[in-house]
Amino acid sequence: MKVFFPPRHMPGIRLEGEVLEGGAGGGKPCVVSHPHPLAGGTMRHPVVEGLWRAAAAAGLRALRYNFRGVGESTGELTAKSPLAIADLLGAIDFLGGGPVLAIGYSYGARTTLHAIHAGAPIERAVLAGLPTRSPKNAAAMANLFLGRRVRTEEFIPYTEPELVASSSKPLLIIAGEKDPLVEPDEYRSRGIEPVILPGLNHFFSRRLGNEPPDPRDMALLCEKAISFLRC
Repeated sequence: MKVFFPPRHMPGIRLEGEVLEGGAGGGKPCVVSHPHPLAGGTMRHPVVEGLWRAAAAAGLRALRYNFRGVGESTGELTAKSPLAIADLLGAIDFLGGGPVLAIGYSYGARTTLHAIHAGAPIERAVLAGLPTRSPKNAAAMANLFLGRRVRTEEFIPYTEPELVASSSKPLLIIAGEKDPLVEPDEYRSRGIEPVILPGLNHFFSRRLGNEPPDPRDMALLCEKAISFLRC
């Protein structure tokens, strides 16, 4: 079912979303947030699609939505915009105001984590491909799509590992073994053990570029995510 709702405290903007009712309806609400709009992220990204459908299949009331400026969502996000926490909070408001379960992928994972630290009523969250750093040079950007690491790549560190470590909410970090944006030891050094999926890149794929995951790999990602949310 297609829906529209405003970001919190932004009545002049409307966000596009889709709801899948788990089971006979009335399941616990779950909001799914997509990758960065400026990198082509939308709520129809294959990873988001798979996780959203898996959440509904598990009996949850699953909402995926487009951040500002994506699809039929109005407004705009730019390279200088802060994380779209207001958009996520608007999605939570649409679902009844919380508490909710949450799944975020890449930029959506960052937005979810920062929303939790801002007091969003999120019970527990799956953070898929949550970056510990961002590309600083062309080699790092190329390796993101090639799924490899070379010494000439340079990155800018994020504060996400510290935020995960200081969160009072149950969080699950899932990342591909060949994701150059995620340094698992940044989590492990803070007592967090991420789930690392062998052979997969930032897009949870074994292929070059932003290609959809193989069905078996997508099924494994969904299994890990949903098992955690059902705890």
